[in-house]
Amino acid sequence: MKHSTILRPAAACAAAVVLAACASSSSSSSSSGNGTTSGGPVTYGVLSCFTGRLASLGQAMLQGSQVAVAEVNAAGGVLGRKLQLTTGDTSCDVADGVTATNQMLTKNVSGVIGPETQEINGVEPILDANHIVDEFQGGDTARDHQTDPYFFRDSPSDSQLGVAMSLYGHQQGYTKAVMLFYSDPAAQTFLKPVSQTFTKLGGTILKTIIVTPDQTSYLSQVREAIAAHPQVIFTQEDPPTAAVLFREFSQLGGQNIPWIGTDVTSGSDYLKAIGYPTAHAVLTSVYGTSVTGTANTAFINLFNQLYPSQKTAGPLANANYAYDAVISLALADDYAKTTNGTTVAHDMTKVTNPPGTACYTYAACLALIKAGTKINYEGASGDLDYNQYNNTFGPYGAFKATAAGLEQQAYVMSASALAAATP
Repeated sequence: MKHSTILRPAAACAAAVVLAACASSSSSSSSSGNGTTSGGPVTYGVLSCFTGRLASLGQAMLQGSQVAVAEVNAAGGVLGRKLQLTTGDTSCDVADGVTATNQMLTKNVSGVIGPETQEINGVEPILDANHIVDEFQGGDTARDHQTDPYFFRDSPSDSQLGVAMSLYGHQQGYTKAVMLFYSDPAAQTFLKPVSQTFTKLGGTILKTIIVTPDQTSYLSQVREAIAAHPQVIFTQEDPPTAAVLFREFSQLGGQNIPWIGTDVTSGSDYLKAIGYPTAHAVLTSVYGTSVTGTANTAFINLFNQLYPSQKTAGPLANANYAYDAVISLALADDYAKTTNGTTVAHDMTKVTNPPGTACYTYAACLALIKAGTKINYEGASGDLDYNQYNNTFGPYGAFKATAAGLEQQAYVMSASALAAATP
């Protein structure tokens, strides 16, 4: 497949848009979401960080989910019922995630999109106990070989993202690198795949530097990194930490060292924190990319209708994964003829995996299901083929910010290239 070039805004969804979206999606369902096939609306929960350092993750997830809901409802809904969303704010924290999940369960959710970081460890047992399918959107490498039947991850693991970061660095000709990550558990999962892949490709990791987030200075760590004379720095940290690090690298003469980061380093808050000129000059962010084709076209066209002021910039990073999660979960409900989680979890791969007739929009796939045809939904983020661990794989893009703060796709790494580079 060919891959699309994506532009997206340095500013996340306008606050008014996001707040209005959250407000409109927080109404509770009158239906018994966990198993009925008639009555009121079907309700899916969007569980993510809507506040805190990584609030941009939740904004992207909600954006993609709302586009999917509009598409589903335009085609008649789920099982003939309107689909609606309710949101839960985890603040990317395990304890807050538990609270948000328990509150969400009072609204009769029959499926959950999210979360994205380590709060999954508190959320998963609650959803499992209530037999609710979870479309996890995080990169936790501990889930690469998971066996939870209710757990599905339609966005690639950080183990794949780490491979993509290293592969991109290798393809740029870098052979000596420093890994500089903050101590958050979600960032620590990158250390092994980045180092192993970069080493396999002939590179050398000169130093591994871990910083505590949100300190007023990192001069000793910055000096250590510069003294190693790296050709590139692999990284992930939150925006406040990045602001201090990049300022001190500049002060100590390391302002020209290239950085390769993750989807987090592409966020609007991150780019603002380090400054658009700095981001444009030295930072490349790597994350999963959309593919051209019918599914992505449907996603983009509907996105443009719902967010006309962002048509030029395009969807937020990773919104396409949430979009695919909602569409595929709705199709699984339709195929199962119920929203009962146990049945739906068993039938998920029957609408996403081959063999079957390829279909690219909710309406087209639903028509095939009603006709008794086995389908294979192909999403905006690529093939949605789950392996035996309910994980998916897909292409990655390397993105660079323009001087105006727009992220522009500069390079694409195919799934086959990533597979070849994986240790």
